[in-house]
Amino acid sequence: MIVKSTDNGKTWSKPQNITQMGKQKEWWLWAPAPGQGITLKDGTLVFPTQGRDKKGNPFSTITYSKDGGKTWKTGNPASTEPTTENMAVELNDGAVMLNMRSNTNRNNSSQDNGRVIATTKDLGKTWDLHPTSKGALPEPTCMASIIRHDFTENGKQRSVLIFSNPNSKTVRNNMTMKISYDDGKSWSQSKKIQLDQEVSRGYSCLTSIDNDTIGILYESSQADLVFQIINLKELL
Repeated sequence: MIVKSTDNGKTWSKPQNITQMGKQKEWWLWAPAPGQGITLKDGTLVFPTQGRDKKGNPFSTITYSKDGGKTWKTGNPASTEPTTENMAVELNDGAVMLNMRSNTNRNNSSQDNGRVIATTKDLGKTWDLHPTSKGALPEPTCMASIIRHDFTENGKQRSVLIFSNPNSKTVRNNMTMKISYDDGKSWSQSKKIQLDQEVSRGYSCLTSIDNDTIGILYESSQADLVFQIINLKELL
């Protein structure tokens, strides 16, 4: 179900059921993943999607609209691995990167613990496994967040990817923000901020507030939900 507001949330449209547009009949489940959607440079609306196929196996993909939300289509599963909650980000070359929670990471403290990463250049018709998949971003099988932040520094346009999740392989603790300067090919080991050391439910959602400021909503060890403001300079 989708509702729309054109006055900053003062009023809302009647709910629109888009199930028949986006869900294949044999799928057990088709639902938006927690977090947020994005708008591509060409105006395409994209929201991360999770589902279960005709056998009940979990998968991740994207659902998109090229006409401002009037009609919606859903891509194919992004990975053969059992993945669920995910978030999408647009890369510099226009590809969409999907960053996915993987069920195979549960109780897995080995070197192959990590987020599943895939990219698409045709809105989910086909997917390519990213070189960093299962190797760059460890997780305790938990939802995570990723955004692209475009900003101006000394008169020049710059862009970084920012990622947040519990930085652990088995326990939902050490809520951490990380940064990539190269479209997710690598993640800086020195430029990261730990927000919460203790155990929590571990979900988070990042947002760009303005040129110099990042916001993050997350489940902390001290409160059900915390909204924290981070100056971009702290990450850079």
